[in-house]
Amino acid sequence: MLLEKKNIGDAMITLQELCTDLEEFLNTSDYKDYCDNGLQVEGTNEIKHFATGVSASLATIQAAADLGVQALIVHHGMFWNGDPYAVVGTKREKLNTLLKHGISLLAYHLPLDGNTEVGNNWKAAKDLGWRNLQPFGEYKGNYLGVKGTVPKQGVRDFQMELEEYYQHPAHCALGGNETVETAALVSGGAYKLLPEAAQQGVDCFITGNFDEPAWHHAYEEKINFFAMGHSATERVGPKALGELIQDKYSLKYTFIDIPNPF
Repeated sequence: MLLEKKNIGDAMITLQELCTDLEEFLNTSDYKDYCDNGLQVEGTNEIKHFATGVSASLATIQAAADLGVQALIVHHGMFWNGDPYAVVGTKREKLNTLLKHGISLLAYHLPLDGNTEVGNNWKAAKDLGWRNLQPFGEYKGNYLGVKGTVPKQGVRDFQMELEEYYQHPAHCALGGNETVETAALVSGGAYKLLPEAAQQGVDCFITGNFDEPAWHHAYEEKINFFAMGHSATERVGPKALGELIQDKYSLKYTFIDIPNPF
């Protein structure tokens, strides 16, 4: 189990302890991702105060520096396959801020989608009271999302429940049943999985963002589609992971909530 209590005295852990425990808990080596998961920028070795956030944006990193944290854990890190190698412009500014303030940057992308305890999808499904949960949305050998049964209700009531949970308005295409009992969820940019959800017979498919074809797929495949915001659907995992680390290690913790309507 992640982060068993240790005799840490004044509530401090080392960067190595944190990295090792998170690698084991999130099973990072199991995922074929398009970015590095784990430590991306090394800061100070001792961690007493840490923060989590959705993305390693300049605003998030600057907020972490203002808070005086020693570690920042995000879902979307700084380095992605295919990025330019040059450290210039905003990338230089981000690195300079992290290094100047001794902040370690850790990022967990697909592992923080697929985790069944604190992941963006399973955690949301449990919070929303779904039952009979099963993995959904396979990507290169790992399932990222979840599907299950939902309390029977009208589709508009279900929409309002999602909007309340994610604190974000829904972009929706209501091509399916007016009464819903099943749903599938894959956070972020997974709108292309809409046909797969329809093929599996669920009443609703939920993700973060959308594109023009999703509207047609929803009505053609007779399924209800909800896009709840890429950032909004991926706040769940970082917050839950941060709270778990805080509980296990008694560290000072802050969730950095940078507004992002997309």
